[in-house]
Amino acid sequence: MYIKRFACLILPCFILASFYFPEVLAQDIIVEDIEVIDLKSRSVVGKYVVGEEGLELGSVYLIDRDYFVKDMSEEFEGATFIMTAMEDERSKGADFITFRVKVPIVVWLATDKRWGNPPKWASDGNGWKEQPDYLVQTNEEDTDIFVLLNKEFSAGDISLGGNNDAPANLAPMYWVFLTRGVEGAAVEATDKLTTTWGKLKSNR
Repeated sequence: MYIKRFACLILPCFILASFYFPEVLAQDIIVEDIEVIDLKSRSVVGKYVVGEEGLELGSVYLIDRDYFVKDMSEEFEGATFIMTAMEDERSKGADFITFRVKVPIVVWLATDKRWGNPPKWASDGNGWKEQPDYLVQTNEEDTDIFVLLNKEFSAGDISLGGNNDAPANLAPMYWVFLTRGVEGAAVEATDKLTTTWGKLKSNR
């Protein structure tokens, strides 16, 4: 009898949790070494590369400048990052940067604050969100603090557009870092709740 009463009380909690916890998980920053496959760009400078080490204080983030990270949110420490080129600030068009990953990821864009409104491809309407609670600061004289945008991607092909696509203002080139996505967390959490509820029913 008590088990039945307990089950009746606990079921609403599990139902609420199945909606709430995946959202919390989706906000977590998970840093791990992410393999970036077949990285290409239409750079006027040269080949974009993945940083030799994970993101850290002192990391140089451009292939054509010696600017480096001098401060950042500790959650980003060790993140995989893609070095871009300052001279590509006038870049335009779809598929300016392309690469492939084997796992779900979150792509972060470190953008110059003088960008103003982001290009259409990096806008809220296309799933990109500004993240003002996190910081990346560099020793670049005029653009020492970046506006961070991010978006979740499934495993597979990923493409990013040009830096100077409308309606963005001309500003120094963005650069990119990656954290682990949590795709599948909702399914996993729901499965666990279903299993737990099954055990409760079996004890009735």
